[in-house]
Amino acid sequence: MKIGSDKVCLEDGRLVIHAVEVMDWPIREFCRVPVYFQEQKYYVRSKRDGKRPYRVIYELWPWPEDVHEAPAKWVVYDEAYVAQRDRAAAAARRKEALYAILLPVYPLLGLFWSGFKHRVLGPLGFEPRSITQASIVLTFGLFIVEGIFVGWLAGGILMFFAGRSALRPVDWLLMLLLGADSTLRFGQSLKLDVERSWGFCEWLWPERRIPSG
Repeated sequence: MKIGSDKVCLEDGRLVIHAVEVMDWPIREFCRVPVYFQEQKYYVRSKRDGKRPYRVIYELWPWPEDVHEAPAKWVVYDEAYVAQRDRAAAAARRKEALYAILLPVYPLLGLFWSGFKHRVLGPLGFEPRSITQASIVLTFGLFIVEGIFVGWLAGGILMFFAGRSALRPVDWLLMLLLGADSTLRFGQSLKLDVERSWGFCEWLWPERRIPSG
């Protein structure tokens, strides 16, 4: 029979589930997790790889009558459970895909302000402290490059691309801003009790770094 996207077979009193997605069902000799299906109680005896479109085949045996454990967790396997599992698996795959897309710009992610890093990037798998440290290295490197342009080549990065001498004061400002940002954020990254890792120039607005609650 079909239970959502899964296929379920009854074989000699045993329940065989051809699952489209992997389920967190442990295989144990003790402290087993009961799985209820159509008012019958089972436990997971084994699992093996399935054939497409099914990823895993779970073999469930009837719950032994002489086992009277009081498990802290149990599962009701039905269409609602399968639908929720499929949604969670699809969301996890989207996160993995987005993580792979953003990984090449890893140092740039640390330039985002702390709220965005903790709320959005953190759940995707990017540790806020690590990406902040990578962005500090990036801004310090840009500070060195800008210093070479301004101090030695009588120009600047912005002036190099725009080709206008009026941009030189802006290049000076950019150099000072990059230097100050990399210095202040590096100093904050050395502290062990920091709850929020600053983004680019977030130190200019102290009230923004106070966590709510």
